[in-house]
Amino acid sequence: MIKVTNLRKQFKDLVVLNGIDLQVNRGEVVAVIGPSGSGKSTPLRCLNLLERPDEGIIEIGEATLNARSYTRKEAHLLRQQTAMVFQNYNLFKNKTALENVTESLIVTKKMKPADARKIGLALLEQVGLSHKADSYPITLSGGQQQRVSIARALAVDPHAILLDEPTSALDPELVSEVLQVIKSIAERQTTMIIVTHEMAFARDVADRVIFMAEGNIVEQGTPEEIFDKSQNPRTQKFLNQVVG
Repeated sequence: MIKVTNLRKQFKDLVVLNGIDLQVNRGEVVAVIGPSGSGKSTPLRCLNLLERPDEGIIEIGEATLNARSYTRKEAHLLRQQTAMVFQNYNLFKNKTALENVTESLIVTKKMKPADARKIGLALLEQVGLSHKADSYPITLSGGQQQRVSIARALAVDPHAILLDEPTSALDPELVSEVLQVIKSIAERQTTMIIVTHEMAFARDVADRVIFMAEGNIVEQGTPEEIFDKSQNPRTQKFLNQVVG
């Protein structure tokens, strides 16, 4: 489903991605963990060209892109393969929850508003917010806004959903409602890459965990291999600090 080869990204003298290779299979949930500043959000942003990688080959679904040289058409096709869920929701403030979900269906997929509305309502129900369809973001809690943004990501039926620390902007009491929705989506065999600092969630939901540090993939494996059986000193040190 997703294959990344030799992905590199540098900001001036700072190497953020040091030639990483990554593969994600259809229906797989991959959690990316690591210390702050380890570059763990950058691969996600490179997969849909929010950040332009300096080098590397990205293959998602039916799109292939060489970072060194690509056309606008290739970039457009790559962006269509995934949907992103951001830390800070990125909802349209002047649109209702339902309008936020249906916007891409109507504008990008040229769907009839009535058909888009039907899909939008079903997705809001899936994330437990059908009763908030006509509410504006300002009236919703952070957890509810993030659930709307997840419904919006699902609306375009992407090959994969990329979630960049989806709970980091939430008050602690709102985290579990969002994680529960993500877990329910994972159970539907949705391909996902989740950058997260929620270790218990990564252990519980992910099929595979990737530990990143200083722009490198240090170690990857099943949750059990990473959390319980890691032999890597870098991984062990990080987990001892965050898990205790």
